[in-house]
Amino acid sequence: MSDQPRLLSPRRLEAFSDGVFAIAATLLVLDLSVDHLGSIGSNDQLWRALGAISESVLSFVISFLLLCMLWMVHARQFEHVRRVDDTVLWLNSLRLLGVVLIPFTTSLNADFSELLLGRLVLPLNFLWVLLFDWALWRYVTTSPRGLLGELSTEEVRASSRRALGAVIIGLVVVLLAPVIGSWAFLAFAVAPLADAALSRRRRG
Repeated sequence: MSDQPRLLSPRRLEAFSDGVFAIAATLLVLDLSVDHLGSIGSNDQLWRALGAISESVLSFVISFLLLCMLWMVHARQFEHVRRVDDTVLWLNSLRLLGVVLIPFTTSLNADFSELLLGRLVLPLNFLWVLLFDWALWRYVTTSPRGLLGELSTEEVRASSRRALGAVIIGLVVVLLAPVIGSWAFLAFAVAPLADAALSRRRRG
C-alpha cells in the first residue's frame, strides 16, 4: 500500500468554505443596531445619532465588500482545482481562520479607531487571509501531484501575479491604516485597474 496520502475531491472543502464566508458576512451586520442610537425624538437627533455610528457603518461596508472580494478569489481558484490533499486542507483552514475573525476585528476597528492597534487589527486580519490565499494558490499551481485542472502557463502566471499583488496591497493598507484609518482599504480598488492596465500594456 502506498504511503502517499490520497487525493480528495474539492467539493466538501468548497461547501465548507462557502458556509464560513456566508456566516462571517452575516455576522458583520450584528454590530449595527437601532439600540445603539439611543432615544430619538426628531429628525435632527436621528441624523446626529447616525453620524455617531458612521465609523461602524463604514467598517461594516468595507469589511463586507472585502469579504465578497475574498470569496470571489476563492471561487475563481477552486473553479480550476480538481483534487486536494492534506496541505490544501490545512492552508484553506488557516485562511478560513482569518475569515471568521473578520467580524470581531471589524468591531475592534470601529470601536477603537482612535488607537493604533484598533486601526491595525482589521488590515492585519485581511493580510492574513490574503497571505494564505497566495500560499494556497502557489502550492496548488506548483504541486507535482496534479491538483490543478487545465490552465495555460500564461493563465497560471496571471492568477499568481494577482494573488501576490493582493498581498502587496494588503501590506500597503497595513502601512497606511495608522495614518488614514479605514480609508486605507481604498487601495484595494486600485488593484483591478492596475492589473487591467498592465494586461493591456503587455498585449500592446
